[in-house]
Amino acid sequence: MYEKRKVWLAVSAASATLLGSTAAQADVAQDLLQAEQHYTMVAPFAGAGEGEGEGSGVVDLRVNDAAYLAQLGLIRGHLYVGKKLYDQGHLGMAKTHMKHPEDELYAALVPAFEARGVDGFADQLSTLANTVNNARGDDAVNQAYNDLVAAIDAAEQVQQKSVKSVLMSLSSMLLTAGEEYDIGVQQGSIVNVHEFQDAYGFTAIAKARINQLSAQQREANAAALDEVAEILAQLPELWPTITPEGKVEGDSSTLYGAAARIELATLN
Repeated sequence: MYEKRKVWLAVSAASATLLGSTAAQADVAQDLLQAEQHYTMVAPFAGAGEGEGEGSGVVDLRVNDAAYLAQLGLIRGHLYVGKKLYDQGHLGMAKTHMKHPEDELYAALVPAFEARGVDGFADQLSTLANTVNNARGDDAVNQAYNDLVAAIDAAEQVQQKSVKSVLMSLSSMLLTAGEEYDIGVQQGSIVNVHEFQDAYGFTAIAKARINQLSAQQREANAAALDEVAEILAQLPELWPTITPEGKVEGDSSTLYGAAARIELATLN
């Protein structure tokens, strides 16, 4: 389950990293406390799987665009890091991130696809997973991955969504990334490499999604998008490698803080 308070408890640490003056930190903390009253994206998504920090519960993906985009973003993140691991030769780890249509994250989206009148991508998920699992070669894996990404693009329809919904989805994904990082890293030691890798994938997709917006969307929302782009650019590198050995230096509070600041930028 999402822990809403973790965002706000992490704000001071994140602000100290991102802001220089004590006065600026106080101003941001006050704004974030005000934004807490309106925070809507920390609620779990209806039907999503439990146990990975990826939620279960209450938001209706059939009508909530931000939650719908965030859920698709989580699937993208799993696949993105899986493909990266595959490309680096880590076949065993890559397989653990390749999602199937029976996976809970995807299953939760099926009613939303039907309600929204869009095609799902169950066939493409199966093809990629089978191609990787059966070692059919790089060309086949690359083609299957590209076909799947195109199918997810078609289901997302980002340019038909409000910019507010898109930005709220980024906030939610970064919050989930923070939770996964907490599970994966404890006192600088990797205790769950899968969750550590998930956090990387979710953050990478959150950073990339802003580039899916149309020129018209960008022009109409330039100030908010510039602010969010700056927040994303200020995120430290928490993943020196996605197959780490030994200690890592990273603090999930920066992910929680970025999620909260993006939320605030969206509300403003």
